[in-house]
Amino acid sequence: MLIETAALVTLVATGTLLFGVAGTILAGILATVAVLFQSLRLTGQFSDLTEDIIRTMSIDRSHRLDPTGPAELARMARAVNRLVDRVGAEINEEAEERIRLASILDSIHEGVVVVDDQGVIESANPAASEMLGTIGEVEPGMQFTSLTNHPDVNSVLGRAIEDGNPTSMEIELFDNQRTLMALATPFPRPGTPPESSAVRALLLLTDLTDIRRLDTTRREFVSNASHELRTPLAGIRASAETLERGAIDDPDGRKNFLQMIREDVDRMDALIGEMLELSRLESGESALKFEIAKPIDLAELAVKQFTAIAAESSLELRSVVPDDVPNVWVDTEKIGHVFSNLINNAIKWTPQGGKITISGWEDDAMVWFSITDTGQGIEPEHLPHIFERFFKTDAARSQPGTGLGLSIARHIVDAHSGALSATSTTGEGSEFTFTVRTVH
Repeated sequence: MLIETAALVTLVATGTLLFGVAGTILAGILATVAVLFQSLRLTGQFSDLTEDIIRTMSIDRSHRLDPTGPAELARMARAVNRLVDRVGAEINEEAEERIRLASILDSIHEGVVVVDDQGVIESANPAASEMLGTIGEVEPGMQFTSLTNHPDVNSVLGRAIEDGNPTSMEIELFDNQRTLMALATPFPRPGTPPESSAVRALLLLTDLTDIRRLDTTRREFVSNASHELRTPLAGIRASAETLERGAIDDPDGRKNFLQMIREDVDRMDALIGEMLELSRLESGESALKFEIAKPIDLAELAVKQFTAIAAESSLELRSVVPDDVPNVWVDTEKIGHVFSNLINNAIKWTPQGGKITISGWEDDAMVWFSITDTGQGIEPEHLPHIFERFFKTDAARSQPGTGLGLSIARHIVDAHSGALSATSTTGEGSEFTFTVRTVH
C-alpha cells in the first residue's frame, strides 16, 4: 500500500514538472482513476474474504479461503483456514466421542438416563425405555415424565438432585411385572462453579426381575420339597410308633406296617432322585449322549414299557408313528424319560376304557411327537402352571407323584433344542406335544 501511494505521488509530481498545470490536472485524473480502481479491487477482495469466512463458519465447513491477493489479506486467509481446520478437527473428535458414547450406552443392559434439575432429559438409552415400559420414542429435551410417571422413580431422582447425595431404591413396576434397582447420582453441570446449585442427575436402572424370580423359585422349591418329604417321613414315624406300641408282635400287622414304611422310603427315594435330576438339568451338569434314533422305535419302546400298567387300568395304549418319519438326533435315554413322564400322567388321569395314543410326524426339520389321552382333561386355570416344579392339579395333593415329572420333561426337551406344550379340554382329554431335531 505504501509503495502504491508513493507511486501515485511521484506521478502527480512528474506531471507538474513536465507539463505545468495541464500535466498536474492530467496526472491528478490518472491518479484518481488508479486510486478508485485500487479501492474497488481491495473492496472486492475484502468482500470476497468476508463471504468466504461466513460460508466457512456457517454453511460449508469444508470450504477454505483463497490465500492469494495482498499480503495482509493472504495472511488473514491462511490464519482463518488454520482456525477452521482446528475447529473442524475438534468438532469431528467431539462427534466421534458422542457416537462412541451413544454406542456404549445403547449396548449396555442397564438403563441410563441423564436428567437436569428442571426434569428435562439430556440423554436416555433404549434399555431405560424398555425397562420402564415407555410407549413411544424418548428424545433429549423431553420431560422425564414422558419416560415414566412412576412415583418411586421420580422420588429417587428428586431426592438426589435436592440433597446432592446418591440415592437408591428397589422399585416394583406392576405394569410390566419388573423389579428394578434405581440409583440416582447428582453431578454439576459442565463449567459451573462448585458452589452452584445447578446440578443434574445420572439415573442407573438395573433389572432385578430374574434375580428376584429365581429367589422366589428357590424359596418355593425348598418349601415344596420340605412338604413333599415331610409326608412320607410322617408316615414312617407313625408306622414305627405303632410297631413300638405292640403291633410288632402281630405278624400280619407287622408285615403291613413294614410294607408302608418301605413304600414311604421308595417315595422319598424317588423324590430325591427327581430333585437331583432336575437340578442337574437346570445347571447343565446332566450331559446328553446324542445318537441317531428312529422315531417309531422310540414310541414303540415307550408303549412296551407301559403295556402291562395300561392293561391293569383297562386302557388302550398304542403308537401310530409312521415308519417313514425321519431319524432324529437325541439322547434316547433322556427322551425315554419324557415319554415315561407323559404316558404315566396320561394313565393316571384317564379312566378305565380310555385310549392313549402316541403320534409322530415331521415338519420344518423337526419331528413332532404327540401323546393324546381321553382322560378328564386339565382345568384352564391350571394349564399354564403344569410345567412348574411341584405343581399338582389336585389341591389336596392326594394323587401319587412328586410334581416334578413335567418340569423334568420340559428341561430335557429344552436341552434338545425343542419345545414341549400342552392343550386340554375338560372332560374330553389332553394332548402333550414335543419336538426334537431331525438328522441333517
